[in-house]
Parts: sequence; C-alpha cells; structure tokens
Amino acid sequence: MRSFLRIFAVAAAIVVVATACGGPRRGPPVGMMGFPQPPGEPEQNVRFMLSFDGNSDGTVTRDEMEAALRRQFDAADTNHDGRIDLAEMQAENDRRYRAAGTAASPLIDWNQNSQIDFDEFATTARSMFAEMDKDKDGKLAPDELRLPRPGRGFVPMMGEPGRGPRR
Repeated sequence: MRSFLRIFAVAAAIVVVATACGGPRRGPPVGMMGFPQPPGEPEQNVRFMLSFDGNSDGTVTRDEMEAALRRQFDAADTNHDGRIDLAEMQAENDRRYRAAGTAASPLIDWNQNSQIDFDEFATTARSMFAEMDKDKDGKLAPDELRLPRPGRGFVPMMGEPGRGPRR
C-alpha cells in the first residue's frame, strides 16, 4: 500500500508540473520587454520624407525635397568643391550614426570613384520619393505619407457566410 501511495504521489507531482508548463505563456509579447520598438521601414521612410517638408504643411513636394537635399549636400561638402570626398563621407556617416544610430542611412559611393556627387547623394531619397508618390503628381500628399494603423486589417462584414455572426 505504501508503494502505491508513493507512486501515486510521484504521478500527481508529474501531472501538476506538466500542467503548469503546458499552459499559455503569460507576460509581455516578444519585443515588448519595456523597451520601445524601433520604427519599421515604412515608418522610417515616412519620417525621412517628412524631414523634407520645408513649409510644414504635411505635403512634401519634389522641389522641397531637392532643396533640402542640396542643403544637406552642401553641409557635407565641407571644402565646397561640389563633391564629397572620402574624408567628408566618413565625417558625414559618423554624424548620421551619432544622430540615428543603426537606423542611419550611410552615404555610399555607388560608382566607386572615391567621391560622391550630388546625384549619387540624392539617389536614395529620389528613389524613395518615386516609390511613395503613388499618383505620380510630384508631391507626397498626407494620404501617401500615412501609415496603416496597427491591428486594422480586414474586418469581415457581419452576416457574410463564414465571416462572423449575423446580427
């Protein structure tokens, strides 16, 4: 009888431990450990484009972007020779890293000629602008700069078969 009780106690302990381990996970979702989530690529792109909004009206025109890019290029071209050499490139990349950390977009010498001209400097921003300008009107209107709200996916119509309860 004693061995039966011992076996029963061990089996009960195993069941309790297995039940405790098998339940749903509690606690914060992955990535929500009290630290803010880094912005995703769409949010970074919108922020980047809005940084060119010279008159702060919520719309970014191609002219506003080009003027802002020209100011940025001129600031990085410290010897004002119309190109960014390797030392200026390193200094600008260091500045960007200090300002934005790993989210910084580094300057890249695309044609590998040891210098960056204005067109190379503006390539990324121009490509991003073209991609975001859905109606191809040369400006990014507020609706083109809006991010989808989290958790706002497809919501089924009530009463559709297989799509939710009828009311």
